[in-house]
Amino acid sequence: MEERTTAASQEGCPHLRELSLDPAPERPLDDPPYFGDLRSGCPISEVGLGGGKTSWLATKFDDVKAILSDTRFSANPHTPGFPVRGLPGSDHPLVADSMIRQDPPLHTTLRRCVVKYFTPRAVESYRPQVEEIVDRHLDALAAGSGEADLVSQFALAIPTTVITRMLGIPIEDAPRFFDLTERQTTLSLSQEEMYRTVEEFRALGLEYAALKEANPADDLLSHIIREQYEAGGITRDQLAALITILIIGGHDTTAGMIGLSIYTLLRRPDQLALLRSGERTWDVAIEELLRVHSVARMGPRRAATEDITIGGHTFRKGEGVVASIWSANHDESKYARTTWEDFEIPVERPQHLAFSFGPHQCVGQNLARMELRVVLPRIFARFPEMKLVDPEVTHLSYRDDRAFFSLKELNVTL
Repeated sequence: MEERTTAASQEGCPHLRELSLDPAPERPLDDPPYFGDLRSGCPISEVGLGGGKTSWLATKFDDVKAILSDTRFSANPHTPGFPVRGLPGSDHPLVADSMIRQDPPLHTTLRRCVVKYFTPRAVESYRPQVEEIVDRHLDALAAGSGEADLVSQFALAIPTTVITRMLGIPIEDAPRFFDLTERQTTLSLSQEEMYRTVEEFRALGLEYAALKEANPADDLLSHIIREQYEAGGITRDQLAALITILIIGGHDTTAGMIGLSIYTLLRRPDQLALLRSGERTWDVAIEELLRVHSVARMGPRRAATEDITIGGHTFRKGEGVVASIWSANHDESKYARTTWEDFEIPVERPQHLAFSFGPHQCVGQNLARMELRVVLPRIFARFPEMKLVDPEVTHLSYRDDRAFFSLKELNVTL
């Protein structure tokens, strides 16, 4: 469908509009207002991607879930109709052949290479290390001046330290992959710039692979090399792509969630009080925070490989769709509270799509949850009088034009 340049009208739907992920300026932590309009009046709508290219946009929870669970929708950017525009570099061979862009059965094979390292049981074995890392960083905050930027000094540092220790790569290299991650998740880069970034990340991944081949140890990367690459399960380029995915997914999204979660609970002391009293549980609170913030906001994207009917709409073979998990997680027909200002911790754990759904559901979700379950109770227990320096939501400094949403800074007094 991306090759099409004209709108396909639907009865009762608005005219073709450009896809935008920009929230209202006065509501920077909510989904764009037009998402709500589409959910109520035109849940599967055609949107422009720029340059005359178009795609369908799915906004309702049930429709998005159905699309993501249906393997007749391809995640591969080389599939005819895949909405590549707006995802610079997604069609680079290294990216297109990686686990996150492949379809079954190859996707299943590649996913098996790593999923066993991220099962709930495997992740629980990392908990003592995560607790030690968190406590050490809390000690550093306590030894400071009494003021801190919790993004740079805490939220980013925790998952970065965790993933480097798990993989067995030098923490001193963090600035290198911070820069590469920033570039590879920036949506406004040109294709040339993104291709160059992908190649640089590939070189870094192969550098780490060579390091582990020469000096194997009891770490995740050494295990993957020995059990998957050397056994012939994956190619060297697939190994490099996998390292890139683990580095980006292992620190960027979780860092974003830590900062946003702390900010939200500081802005809602009534909800924080419920957690402190035990009237609400941290497990449920974290799931609601994941739903409300939905930091992966630009997709996922798919292309129909045959005619498929979802929610009364028929996607024709060769048509693309943006299945917005951000919009789905704010569906008024699914949730009683859909705006950030209305945040409340429910009694029961909410269903959500923050980690996507179906074959491509986030392989690292158990690790992300465990880190949040360690980080959030500990920081609020350690600093019970913590306050925001500037509590006004309209003053928030956040990263726009990114595949993964996050705050740029979070200044507090401890």
